[in-house]
Amino acid sequence: MPLNTSIRGAQIKTATISGGHLLTVEDPTNGQVLTWNSTQNKFDWEDLGSMEVNEVPSGLINGANTAYTLANTAVSGSEMVHLNGLLQEPGAGNDYTIASGTNITMIPAPETDDILLVSYMTSQGLGSVTALQNVVEDLTPQLGGDLDLNGNNIDFTAILTINSTYEGEIMDVTVDDASAAFGNALYCAADGNYDRADASVSGTMPCRALALEAGSGSKDILLKGQICNTSWGWAPGDDIYVSITTGALTQTKPSATGEQVQIVGYALSADTILFNPQYALVEIA
Repeated sequence: MPLNTSIRGAQIKTATISGGHLLTVEDPTNGQVLTWNSTQNKFDWEDLGSMEVNEVPSGLINGANTAYTLANTAVSGSEMVHLNGLLQEPGAGNDYTIASGTNITMIPAPETDDILLVSYMTSQGLGSVTALQNVVEDLTPQLGGDLDLNGNNIDFTAILTINSTYEGEIMDVTVDDASAAFGNALYCAADGNYDRADASVSGTMPCRALALEAGSGSKDILLKGQICNTSWGWAPGDDIYVSITTGALTQTKPSATGEQVQIVGYALSADTILFNPQYALVEIA
């Protein structure tokens, strides 16, 4: 039978309901709501999504215009449209329709000096419902803990073909060499900053990374992964070495006395390499 009670003051922590169903509720944080966890058969506190309140949609209010646009995409069914303080009814033949979560068509057109306000959710209302459908929707994603691959893989996709593109492991560092260019081999100097590597100068080896930006300053570097430069001309499948030309890469193994031999990857195509530097060096005697 239903539980008929009132909660006053302190919240219920643990209670047993007829039939042996266990209700477990921990202390919430401000703004959370109570939801049912069907996997664990218990209630959980969940965060509310983001919401825009009383937004003035773009579009002329002149007695003729009926088209208005929201600044963000509204979660389906979450919008509340008010005209002169009155809640409007959605749907064809009613007060308005909404398309693509952003485009509102008023029926009929609001008159000059009317006040049109819209409140709506910009993400799913509850954390238990997946709001982020794809990582590409978040331009600055951050992990809150370890990334569990769950039996899956990190996919580098197909071989890159577009000039000056890359994908893999990157890091933001200080590059001191103003002559550094995209794809140049870099070593880590004694001050912790990066300069161009040269296989003929032992003090500039080994190569630790490739430059992803030109010039000096705070720059991104590639630690491991694919990188494409259409000015290259590699023999696919062959190893890539640090060149005796400062900053350059080569498929010709250094061979003169005192030169350093370091494999830093191999060619995936004429334009693209898989950068995976081996830090062990061989010096030609």
